[in-house]
Amino acid sequence: MYRHPITGKRHGMGASKAQAIAAAKELNAMLIPDSDLVAKVLGRVTLNDHIDWFYVNVIPDRDYKAGTLGTYQAQMNKLRNSLGTSAVEDVSVQDLAELMEAQSARTANQFRQVATDLFRAAMSRGLRDDNPAQATLKRRERKARQRLAKAQFDSIRAVSKPWMRNAMDLALVTLQRRNDVAGLKFDDVRDGILYVVQGKTEKHDTGYLAITVGPALLSIIRRCRDDVMSPYMVHRKPQRKIKDREGMDHWTQVAPDMLTRTFATARDECGLFAGIDAAALPTFHEIRALGIKLYRDQGIEPQRLAGHSTAKMTSNYDSGHDEVRWVEVSAELQI
Repeated sequence: MYRHPITGKRHGMGASKAQAIAAAKELNAMLIPDSDLVAKVLGRVTLNDHIDWFYVNVIPDRDYKAGTLGTYQAQMNKLRNSLGTSAVEDVSVQDLAELMEAQSARTANQFRQVATDLFRAAMSRGLRDDNPAQATLKRRERKARQRLAKAQFDSIRAVSKPWMRNAMDLALVTLQRRNDVAGLKFDDVRDGILYVVQGKTEKHDTGYLAITVGPALLSIIRRCRDDVMSPYMVHRKPQRKIKDREGMDHWTQVAPDMLTRTFATARDECGLFAGIDAAALPTFHEIRALGIKLYRDQGIEPQRLAGHSTAKMTSNYDSGHDEVRWVEVSAELQI
């Protein structure tokens, strides 16, 4: 039976379900453009409905950071705008592949990842038996950003302020990410060991490092102690004290974003990157890649120091309290 979307009257559509659906779609397109009344008449779940369900039942349990949530939101919006009124079971591999073709490789892969997650949830709900997003091809991403050479690092460092030099040296020798470098405290060093809980991997129990403080790292840490009283190794004396800064617990603390901006300023001032496309300019994060290369050039495998574990680390449980098993590593890069 077909229910007229305006008058409410019901009409017989014959014995063939396929023909009835095709006819109903054509009628709806003429009577109320841009609507999917067929899905409602037949009780089917639209992609919009499923996305709404996903945000209520899946996303809240994942503890995603703001950046990841933003990626999901952007890619879900693309699905809504293009296929939102389609029934979940009717979305095809071709539909998704055509959407991916109009995007850059990186964005297309983000779209594919989000869509794969979304349709995996649809399978768990019994809304379809396959995952059309997983059947699409992952695009090869070509890295546009230039790698940072040691000579370039030295030039940028030479025009940087002392606190920024400390941050750069810590990043180079310890191979830690920007956020982890900004969070290093003097109290993290105990009995000649620098303890680092890598923020990006903390929830996966894969980033608990106990770094032996050798001569090179010790020299950097000692240099970090200056006439500004701060619990943080990377710190600065701002022009004025600002209390209760979001995410900050001390007035001398340097935010991760400031590391990015200050590095970019020094990079531009050093004069080595004039005329280079903005997308290709090295960022603070490239210090980590440079450090990995230098370690390998010196015959040292940096995998564990960088926190790139191949096996999941375990936690010990004693008397109801979690005790993290720290991975013992050394930071002995000669710079």
